[in-house]
Amino acid sequence: MIFFVDIDGTIRDYAEGIIPSAVKALELAGKSGHRLILCTGRTTGMIPKDVPLELFDGVIAGGGCYIALSGRILENSHIPDRTVAKYRSYFDNNCVPYSLETVQGMFMNSPMSAIIRTLLLSGEDPETSDLKGLRSESIRCDRTLEEFDEMGLHASKLSFCLTREQYKSFSVPDEDALTLIHFTDSSDEYDHCELISRGCDKGDALTHMTRALGAKKSDTVMFGDSMNDASAFAAAGTAVCMGNAPDDVKALADMVTDHVTNDGFYKAILTLLEKGQ
Repeated sequence: MIFFVDIDGTIRDYAEGIIPSAVKALELAGKSGHRLILCTGRTTGMIPKDVPLELFDGVIAGGGCYIALSGRILENSHIPDRTVAKYRSYFDNNCVPYSLETVQGMFMNSPMSAIIRTLLLSGEDPETSDLKGLRSESIRCDRTLEEFDEMGLHASKLSFCLTREQYKSFSVPDEDALTLIHFTDSSDEYDHCELISRGCDKGDALTHMTRALGAKKSDTVMFGDSMNDASAFAAAGTAVCMGNAPDDVKALADMVTDHVTNDGFYKAILTLLEKGQ
């Protein structure tokens, strides 16, 4: 089997960091002969330092924009610069919090920095936090859009937050060749959105990786917890959702396990290995 594994909310908690039982589960799956592929919405430059990359055979990052297998890059795409400039103009003119995600990390405006600090970093500085998870965090809220421009970088993904009214009128023209991923967070008033190149979502990447490994859809399992895992759930033979996921995400899964901090990933792996036996 090929196990495709999300990071945040699946094997890792923002405050606690990587879940020890999840590492045990990854080791057990690997020793049992299964292939492990990290499948995350984070770009490679945003993967937390406590994620045990040595246990994985390959990586899908940036929501599907980057695919690597055994150290060989199969895909590394970015949104065309002119398209990025078009959306940046819209965001700037409408006071939208947004960030540009690259293989070098995340670059954001001040409003987005404030949201990230509140939602993901508990209002703390990762470098001085007492929380183990934050100390291993790779996201830095002080990386600005000016720095992105000065470095001449290319964006793999646009992440932004729209008010409810803004979202009602927001649309992505077909000619932009982008996929819009949308979800809400009960802790704030925003519609959270991501834009990636069409054909580069997690589902497309999972299919690409499966073919590269000479496997079939029925040989694959996707573990996730968010709406950005929806396409991968659909592309996998089996979809396993974490207990901490929203109900609309759970509804897409074949199996729902326990909460990430209550050994949910470990329990799911044990169940699947027992079924395999």
